Amino acid sequence: MKLNYLTIMVRDIEKSVAFYQELAELKVIREMNPGAGKIVFLANQEGQTMLELIQFDHADKVLIKGMVMSFEVKENLEEIREKAIVKGYSPSEIIEKGPKPKHFRVQDPDGIIVEFGI
Repeated sequence: MKLNYLTIMVRDIEKSVAFYQELAELKVIREMNPGAGKIVFLANQEGQTMLELIQFDHADKVLIKGMVMSFEVKENLEEIREKAIVKGYSPSEIIEKGPKPKHFRVQDPDGIIVEFGI
């Protein structure tokens, strides 16, 4: 069985799309404007697990307590962290101890903790 997509009800879809494109290097796979809002699917490529971002003005928004997403970085972790700083995000220092691989954390526009690690 394959996880098809994960849906997040966001507050500002443009900021959220930019975050995941800039740092996670996801691509827009599909967009829909059903009238009451906007839906954007992002993924590394067609056929992979997608991140579905939805913004409807009168719908509940994501609550962040206890949620962490993690992306594996295939290139230089320090470069991704520097990109996060340049784009105005506030990433943690790179964490090199503990049970997890080397990584840093940053919050997306809705406050979801996103980890980037090797």
